[in-house]
Amino acid sequence: MIPISYTITAESAGPITPETGYSAATFRQLFPNERIDVISTADEDGVVSALTVFSDGLQVMMIIPERSGGGIKAVHGSGLAVAGPNGERLGMTFRQAGISRDSCSVGHGPWLGMAVCTARGAPNVRLVFDNGGWNGSPNELAPASSLAEGELQRIVWIPTRSG
Repeated sequence: MIPISYTITAESAGPITPETGYSAATFRQLFPNERIDVISTADEDGVVSALTVFSDGLQVMMIIPERSGGGIKAVHGSGLAVAGPNGERLGMTFRQAGISRDSCSVGHGPWLGMAVCTARGAPNVRLVFDNGGWNGSPNELAPASSLAEGELQRIVWIPTRSG
């Protein structure tokens, strides 16, 4: 198994905190041994240019900017070297993660048909699971039996700023 390089918690996504500004220069300082690239990706609001962090040639984080201003909208843990607040890892099943279906809602936009769940103890961290192969409506949360086999696809941190 790939060792954990970065952990996403309620307080931070690796070295990124709610006070971190959105710029390639800032991320190069925070991730001095990693490659930072720009990619185009889809989020809930459409296509956006995001900065990505690569470790050993593999993407580990994608940093989504706010639409206006210099802040961070979200950080996606998108690689196997990233863990969630309770040790969740990409590829882990819903059952293995020990998530309650009650903490989940059905995703929209790029997460259509997926389970978007709040991480235990971290209300600003979302765990995005596939539907475990369920062939039902993408507008409904998969039944518990299918969702149990759903695999974690993304860990999403949404910075919460005090004040």
